[in-house]
Amino acid sequence: MSQRIFPITMPKWGIEMQQGTITEWHCAVGQAINKGDTLLEVETEKIVNSVEAPVAGTLRRILADKGATENVGALIALFADTTVPEAELDAFVSTFRPANTSFEPDGDTGTSAPAAPASASTESAGDGEARISPIARRIAERLGVDITLVKGTGRNGRVSKEDVEAYAASGGNSAPAPSQAPASVNTTISTAGAPQREKMTSMRATIAKRLLESKQGIPHYRLAADVDLTALIAKRSNLNTPSSKVSVNDLLVRACALALIQHPTVNAQLQGDEVLRYAQADICIAVATDSGLVTPIVRQAETKTAAAIGNEIASLAERARTGKLSREDITGGTFTISNLGMFGIDRFDAIINPPQVAILAVGAGTDRAIVKNGQVMIAKVATLTLSCDHRVVDGAVGAQFMATLKGLIESATTL
Repeated sequence: MSQRIFPITMPKWGIEMQQGTITEWHCAVGQAINKGDTLLEVETEKIVNSVEAPVAGTLRRILADKGATENVGALIALFADTTVPEAELDAFVSTFRPANTSFEPDGDTGTSAPAAPASASTESAGDGEARISPIARRIAERLGVDITLVKGTGRNGRVSKEDVEAYAASGGNSAPAPSQAPASVNTTISTAGAPQREKMTSMRATIAKRLLESKQGIPHYRLAADVDLTALIAKRSNLNTPSSKVSVNDLLVRACALALIQHPTVNAQLQGDEVLRYAQADICIAVATDSGLVTPIVRQAETKTAAAIGNEIASLAERARTGKLSREDITGGTFTISNLGMFGIDRFDAIINPPQVAILAVGAGTDRAIVKNGQVMIAKVATLTLSCDHRVVDGAVGAQFMATLKGLIESATTL
C-alpha cells in the first residue's frame, strides 16, 4: 500500500442509498487480504452487495460488526501494515472524517479518500474520543450505558466493545440506582413478558419508507373483477409436459403482459410531472423473503411463453430468497403482480410500487356458483383487484384494462 493506513468505508450504490447494513464479514482481523478479495456483504434497499478489497494489505481493525447499520462513507475497517502501532490506528480513527463522495459498483474503488493520519500523540494527549472505539460508543448507546463509567482495558485505557458489553452484563448502566429514586416510587421493574426488540434491517426500513410514501402520496383507487379460471386451467393442462410445468400464476403473468401492451397508460411510470408509457411489459413479481417483500422483474414478458415466464420466476424467486438478486433484477419494472392465492386469501388490496401507476392483487381460485348461458354451474373463480394511481390512470382506463385482462384469461386462446 502507498500509505501506512488505508480506510474501508461504507460504499454507495445508486443515488438514493444513504445507509447499509453489514450482513457478513468474510475475513478476520489480522488476515492478509489480496486486492479483489470479498471483504464483506452489505444489505441496502432490497439486495445484498459484495464489497471487494480495493487494495492488498492486512486487515487491522473491523469497526462495524455484523448487523451494524452505517451511513454511506462511514469508517468500517482499516487496512495497515503490521508494523503500524495500535496508537496510530486509534488516532487515525479518532480524526477520520467521511469524504463527500459517491461510489458505484463498477467504480475504481469502494472506499473514500483516506484521511490524513493523525499523530500517535493524540491519544496520550487525553483525547476522550480516541479512548473509545466507535463501535463501543454505538453499543453503549444501544444498551443505555454511560460510557464515562466504563473502565477501558485496552492500550492507554481504551474502551472497547467488549468492555461495554461486560459492563452492561454486570448490571451497570447509566440509570440512577434505586436509592436515588424518590421513596414513593416503586423502582422494581419486572422484565417478565418483555417484548423482543429488533432493529429494522435496511431492507425492511426501505420497504417501510416506500410503502408509507406510496400510501400517503398516491391517490389509490381499486377495481375488482371476478374471473372464471376454467379455460385457463384447461390451457395449463394442455401446456404441461413431464419436463415443463406451467402454473396458473405463469399464465396470469402472460395475460397481464398482453393486456398491458394494449393499455400503455397502465403500463407506465410517473416521474415528477412526466408520464412514461412503455412499449414492453416489464412485470415485477412480488416475492416474500425472510427479510421482507422484494419485486424482481420478468423483462418483456409479452414476448415470452408461459413456460419461459415460469422458469424465470422460479430463478428470480430463488435468488430473492438467498439474497443474490442484482440491482438490475429489481430496477425499472412497469407493473407489479402480487399473488396471495396460494395462502388461501380470497381478495386483498395491494399498495402501488412507485414510480409505477398500478398493481394487480390476485386472490385464490375457489369453487363458486356462476351463471353461464342461463345455467347455474360451479366454476373455479378468482378475484383480481387492480390498484391504480388516479393521477395517471382514470377509472375508465383502469376498467378497460381489467375487461381486456378478464377476456384474455377466460378465453385463454392466446396464452
